[in-house]
Amino acid sequence: MQSNATPRPTDMDLIEDSYRTALDTIFCGILIFDPTGALIHYNRAAGTIFADLGLPLDQALHTTFSPFTRLLGEKVDLIRGTGRYQVELEGHRIVCNVHAWMVGGVRQGTILIFHESMHANCIVQEMDVTNSLLQEINIFVESSHDGILVTDNTGAVIRVNAAFERAFSVLRRDVLGRNVRDLIADGLYSESAALKVMETRKTATVCMEVASKTLIATGTPVFDPCGSFTSVVVNIRDMTELNELKNDLQRQQMMAEAYSRALLRQQAGGSRDFVVCSREMQQISETIQTISQVDSTVLITGESGTGKEMVVNQICRSGPRSHKPLIKVNCCAIPAQLFESEMFGYEDGAFTGARRKGKAGFFELAHEGTLFLDEIGELDPELQVKLLRVIQEGEITRIGGTHTIHVDVRLIAATNRDLWQMTREGTFRQDLYYRLNVINIEIPPLRRRRDDIIPLARHFLEKYNKKYHKQKELSMELGKILRELPWVGNIRELENLIENMVVLVREDVLLPKDLPDRFRQTASDEEAQVRVHGVLPLKDAVRETERQLLRNAQAQCASTREMAKLLEVDQSTVSRKMQQLLHQ
Repeated sequence: MQSNATPRPTDMDLIEDSYRTALDTIFCGILIFDPTGALIHYNRAAGTIFADLGLPLDQALHTTFSPFTRLLGEKVDLIRGTGRYQVELEGHRIVCNVHAWMVGGVRQGTILIFHESMHANCIVQEMDVTNSLLQEINIFVESSHDGILVTDNTGAVIRVNAAFERAFSVLRRDVLGRNVRDLIADGLYSESAALKVMETRKTATVCMEVASKTLIATGTPVFDPCGSFTSVVVNIRDMTELNELKNDLQRQQMMAEAYSRALLRQQAGGSRDFVVCSREMQQISETIQTISQVDSTVLITGESGTGKEMVVNQICRSGPRSHKPLIKVNCCAIPAQLFESEMFGYEDGAFTGARRKGKAGFFELAHEGTLFLDEIGELDPELQVKLLRVIQEGEITRIGGTHTIHVDVRLIAATNRDLWQMTREGTFRQDLYYRLNVINIEIPPLRRRRDDIIPLARHFLEKYNKKYHKQKELSMELGKILRELPWVGNIRELENLIENMVVLVREDVLLPKDLPDRFRQTASDEEAQVRVHGVLPLKDAVRETERQLLRNAQAQCASTREMAKLLEVDQSTVSRKMQQLLHQ
């Protein structure tokens, strides 16, 4: 038998009705969309608001309700976004809050809570939001480390923050309402970025000195939606504090360089004289660690004073021949007529004045060790042939001798000359060049690895403090100048300068004023480079800059080839430019 009784509502139905009733009591309109963006529910207030606008919501259910969501979707992604937005609809301003509908951490859709702006019941809500926003803005302004000053379009101060009070040592009550012209007349500051903005209607920046502080003020004009000039916002930054922070950072960097130098020195075999900090020297240090374990011939090139001998020492210390002899020969210091006897030795009675029992040459003395031939580019062409034969055969014959002597020698050569160019000019044998240039280590000049300058200066300072029982320290100001000097004489010039200052300067802290006159003049010239005052034709400016660069390069280099390498252009370009500019 079928029952005609009306089914009783379930608990879920009662809960759903309760939620619907609760939503209908809320004055604000509520729209609920599913994950696809389709409208699945709205409350009574929403139906009333949109009905008054001619958009009945009962016909919009299970659609995207595009007349409204299309406009709102221009500002926010209704499926994934959130936030507070305003929409103009049929001449009415709708303020809408977009919320994510989350269940168990998963977004089930979107809930829109909205009201019509300027409606009597909504004004209080909007004022609360506005007050909250103003409080947030006030917190941002007062928390700013930079000073902030705001004026109206006449220059009257309407707002300053706490940082402004600190920067100028003034209370805001003594500034608010006053014109910036009066503040200048009172001596609060000498220049006003706000005045410049009012004159030009463009962003302006001024620099001023206030109570031993350097302040940079940047003024920005503010315009209303109609384009009318309304006010000026000035940002004041204390450069003194920034400079102090920069100095602290540089001080920390110098300490880090010292630690890095000590670490790399330890990794490189404990040599205190081999200072490695720059990226270029770190690469050379890595190369040394590799080649020190083999017996390949090495050619070390670079300008005078770059530390070629230090590299030789490091190769020998790090390799298996470290406990064997290291014989150093300066090829240009031995007369040509004595070179053969010094290199290969001689037997008793080989020539007039020869020692009894003969004498071992450098190759014999370096047996099982290393022979370092410095300034190999100065070697006489006839002697090059004899050196080549020894390298090829690994045997020598003493002058006046009849039998050959086998020598196990690792050969390292060094030069500050361009051997390849010398082979093209016929002053250096090409076959000897290839025998020597198995592995080439080119040491860049000090001016191209400026990260090494301060560590080297500190190393030499420590060395000569110990030698002369001094306690000199390097000031940061002097360190900055040392980093910028051209260092034509490279490391040797830097070492001589440090020794000079350790010996002659009375104070314990070395300052820029303690530099010898030549270095002070060079520092002044360096600071004066590439500065333009006034306006002149661009061609003339380029010509003058090229002339200065050529003169500087000419002072540092021995040939146009070296100048071309330094300026990173072709040698023909240097020659042509010198003819055009330096001989005008």
